[in-house]
Amino acid sequence: MNSDSGFGSGGSPYEYTVAEAKNKTLTLKKIGLIAAYILWAAVFFIVGASTRLFIYLIALVPISLWIIVWLTWKYTQVEYEYSYFTGALTVSRILGNRTRKKLLNVRIQELAAIFPYGDANASRLEAYGAENVIFAASSQSAENLYVALWQDNESGKRCVLFFEPNEKAIKILKYYNMSAFAK
Repeated sequence: MNSDSGFGSGGSPYEYTVAEAKNKTLTLKKIGLIAAYILWAAVFFIVGASTRLFIYLIALVPISLWIIVWLTWKYTQVEYEYSYFTGALTVSRILGNRTRKKLLNVRIQELAAIFPYGDANASRLEAYGAENVIFAASSQSAENLYVALWQDNESGKRCVLFFEPNEKAIKILKYYNMSAFAK
């Protein structure tokens, strides 16, 4: 989803999503869930074969399996949505295009620093001593991985966001807080 709206005057929203990259953990989740689905069906067959309720239990297999798949498979389809609207950045995690959880909503002006993630900035990130780390990117080796630092006004904790801004998002971030890029 990529709505290519303007920014600045008028406060038009701009949002886009980044899907989690395929990795070993995600593959293991998928394999584990498929094994669990097979085990679920096997239990029904074994229990059904040992009782007189075989026909009734077999009829429940497709229905129960469909419900279990619908409830669990979404955890293998993770996307992060970045929304920029009237000077605020909202990051949400979307599971299976159904379940949305807001991870953060921060005013762009409150960001202390925004910089590309890499070996050159690793010591800078470590020295910041963040208490709250939010990783909302496709992978740690993403080409356009950026880091945003800020202090949460409510809790007073130092926060770090790993995210993947595209060119338009970087323009929006610079428009609302150019000083964060200079630090």
